[in-house]
Amino acid sequence: MRTSKREQILAVAVGLIEERGVEAVTFENLADASGLSKSGLIYHFPSRHELLLGIHTHMAEAWEEELIEAAGGPAEDVSKAARLRAVVVTMGSNAPRAELLMALDAGTHPDFSAPWTRVDQAWLPTPEQAMDSPQAQAAYLVLLMADGLWMHDHLHGRHLPEQVRAALIESVLAQIP
Repeated sequence: MRTSKREQILAVAVGLIEERGVEAVTFENLADASGLSKSGLIYHFPSRHELLLGIHTHMAEAWEEELIEAAGGPAEDVSKAARLRAVVVTMGSNAPRAELLMALDAGTHPDFSAPWTRVDQAWLPTPEQAMDSPQAQAAYLVLLMADGLWMHDHLHGRHLPEQVRAALIESVLAQIP
């Protein structure tokens, strides 16, 4: 299958997760939703594990593309403050349900967390770095606030009004050392 077919399969899988959860990602359900044959899906993703790993990788790469756009360049080419600003901006947007569900699923197998860990290591301060200085503690606190914005809508079952979300993002950004 061509790359475009792979991207189509992954997009349909993300839609399935958005509507019905990670458990709904089966070859049967994906074949029904995509209009492709089960054997065609298995040709590209030989197992459900490979399919889920593909979805995790697809979503982590999409987030990194958003981070690069928000920061104005790849992590290695921008300052720590620019990376943290990009994280706040991207995590401050309305998080798709599928993204949250896949982030939770990442803990179910070491392979699934690897794509997210790669992005995290490039863009986010670590808890250990938070002990290095008051500025590093402030940076980690900003990350925790951004996490809260990202999860808010799903944990509380309601979306923040855009004006409120924008004000909170500005408030969090103001905390970056």
